[in-house]
Amino acid sequence: MKKLFKFGCGGIIGLFILLVIIGSLLGDDSQGTKEKEKELSTTINSDSNKDVQDEEQNVNIGEELKVGKVAFKVNSVAEVNEISAANGYMKYTPDADGAVFLNVNVTVKNDGSEMIQTDSSFFKLKASNGVSYTPSTIIVADDKYFVFEGINPGLALTGNIVFEVPAGLTDLDLQVQTGYWGTETGLINLN
Repeated sequence: MKKLFKFGCGGIIGLFILLVIIGSLLGDDSQGTKEKEKELSTTINSDSNKDVQDEEQNVNIGEELKVGKVAFKVNSVAEVNEISAANGYMKYTPDADGAVFLNVNVTVKNDGSEMIQTDSSFFKLKASNGVSYTPSTIIVADDKYFVFEGINPGLALTGNIVFEVPAGLTDLDLQVQTGYWGTETGLINLN
């Protein structure tokens, strides 16, 4: 009987790994099923989905892009060397040499039936050469910037997303997403 309970450290780790594998196989597969259905739909309707993707990529500044139950609209884009926050008491400048801030003003509208959360991390700049830029980690103390905002159904919120980028950067798209996991995304042309 003592031999049955003598696993040792390696045996305990092996048992833990085995339990994790079994749990993942027996766990809720509804997300996996949804993803498989989505892939099948994409395969069957590849031509119609291609048209939708092309339409998303052709949305320009001032035009609304519907992603899931959220509508995004870029109102303006400005390259700036300094950002004032907290009623002008604090000023931020780019950290890197030769960098500027790209200030993107966006309106996010909740077309769903429940409150949504949005944050500057839901946005990403995509350059034509494949490079991606995440929002700057500027901490601001006013409502001009998306910091972690709730938007109730039928309402919209307008704010700025700030990216630190090389000066004169062109051929950019703004990637938007509907949640923390980025399961639904779209692109807005910033040129």
